[in-house]
Amino acid sequence: MSKEIADVIERRILDVVRKAGEKGILQREIWAKLSIDSRKGHRILKHLEAQGYIERIPVTYRGRRTYIVKPTSKLFAVVRIPPVLEEIPCFYCEHLPHCSSGYRDPLSCEKFIAWLKASKTVRASVGVAT
Repeated sequence: MSKEIADVIERRILDVVRKAGEKGILQREIWAKLSIDSRKGHRILKHLEAQGYIERIPVTYRGRRTYIVKPTSKLFAVVRIPPVLEEIPCFYCEHLPHCSSGYRDPLSCEKFIAWLKASKTVRASVGVAT
């Protein structure tokens, strides 16, 4: 499974768990809702648990051992980009996943080049060495 596909599945799983709220959701219900293989899904859940986004609580359901998946407070935390970084167009670009994975060259991006030129002009006008 490619990294990009795993990221999409992670986001979908986190969305389902977030919507389930404090009561949580059975693992098998996640697989059914997202139509994903339990083996792949289990690996992703273990990864998300290690990152602290979810917790898995062992339960017995219909005579079988399974897990209830619940969100942690980290899942609801709001990530804020420092104001100094908000100007960088890359953080809001739809092509960011492609640049970070090597499919696109950031140095040939028109938005990025324009931002670099503008920031260089601003630094020069206030006397900051480049």
